[in-house]
Amino acid sequence: MKALSVRPLTAVDAPLFSAMLLAQPADYIQYFRPFDFDVETLRHMLAAARNDVYMGFFVDEALAGFFMLRGWDSGYAIPAYGVTIAQNFAGKGLATLSLDTSKTLCRLRDVKRLMLKVHPDNLTAKRLYEKAGFVQTGIDSHNANLIYHFDF
Repeated sequence: MKALSVRPLTAVDAPLFSAMLLAQPADYIQYFRPFDFDVETLRHMLAAARNDVYMGFFVDEALAGFFMLRGWDSGYAIPAYGVTIAQNFAGKGLATLSLDTSKTLCRLRDVKRLMLKVHPDNLTAKRLYEKAGFVQTGIDSHNANLIYHFDF
């Protein structure tokens, strides 16, 4: 029986986090590039987080994926959601669990709107987000990613 735990990622987790991200095949993780994947970048990002949320999914001791709600530390009222699940844990419901957990965290913080961006060719993610109630509201002029919002 495998044990699942969900907990905040800290600077101590940076090497494990980096290794998980760098271990993903390029074609699998091609649409997920919100930051560099090296240990020092991740250590700094995690150590600097005050209101932003970086949560890890652990199956036994393995980091199976993570999700984030960020933007609060930069002064934004609407957080940006992001997720990636390790390929060997894909299709097991962790991305859906991350959305549900993110919505709960937003409700606890009295957030009225949640935002995400997705590459137009990432059909699996688009289906997941639309099924979860996100609505496309625009296109990012910098990279042509689709902008989605969820209103509480």
